[in-house]
Amino acid sequence: MFNNIEDITSTSYDSIKYLVNSDLRINILELLYDKECDFEEIKGTVLKQESNILRTLKELQDLKLIEHSNKIYKLSSAGYLTIRNLKTVIDNFYVLNKLRKCWNVHNIDNIPLHFSRYLYLWKDGFLTYSDYVEYYKSINFYVEKIKQSKEIRIILPIFSKLHIAAILDTINKNNATLELITSNDILNAIKTSEYNELFEKLRTNGSIKLYLSNNNIHKIFYTVADNFAALTLFYLDDSYDDSVMLFNDNMNHYDIFVSLFEDYKSMLK
Repeated sequence: MFNNIEDITSTSYDSIKYLVNSDLRINILELLYDKECDFEEIKGTVLKQESNILRTLKELQDLKLIEHSNKIYKLSSAGYLTIRNLKTVIDNFYVLNKLRKCWNVHNIDNIPLHFSRYLYLWKDGFLTYSDYVEYYKSINFYVEKIKQSKEIRIILPIFSKLHIAAILDTINKNNATLELITSNDILNAIKTSEYNELFEKLRTNGSIKLYLSNNNIHKIFYTVADNFAALTLFYLDDSYDDSVMLFNDNMNHYDIFVSLFEDYKSMLK
């Protein structure tokens, strides 16, 4: 048991367990997360015995998670942060389970820690799979998406002519911009390819901003554009898997997708 919100930390397993072990506690916190309520509204929504509801409300008040004034219950500041963080944890576990077949065959150790904390961003995402009939299905889907983009940010751990061609063509035709994080090895591969002239032209006119890592970057191919986000991983043997891509074109969390890129970029400094 814990006495106040200060006990609720990432390492305080008992405190978190106390909350999530009760559907009623979570239901009340989630209800008050959406709006302030009087007792009758709470009782009509959670559909539990009145004595149980009153006892739970008293417990949550003692924990300083909710406040009661003028017959109205509402979340305290601590309660708001607590339920928001718990919802994030629950959504992260949901994504882990939803995509478990994908995680199981890929090297998730390559995913930076701050990316793994935001797995819930992919809750509304979907996987595309290539097969023997449509070998380039995932790449083609990526190309079609990138063609519609105007602002693009990419962490690029591979040199792929199909991807490079589509990205540069989009920047050139759409008057788009690209922020690119890559390694010296990938940059050298671009410079010795047939795409170097266009790449340098776009860098010179400011359409491409390049950020180089002296070391090998994490083995994730991450794209966030104004119309979609995408993530591709490496197999357990560290070979790149271009057959499976994770996409999300619901951009309600666009700012957070961008912040992940910005956080990664700041690690290069």
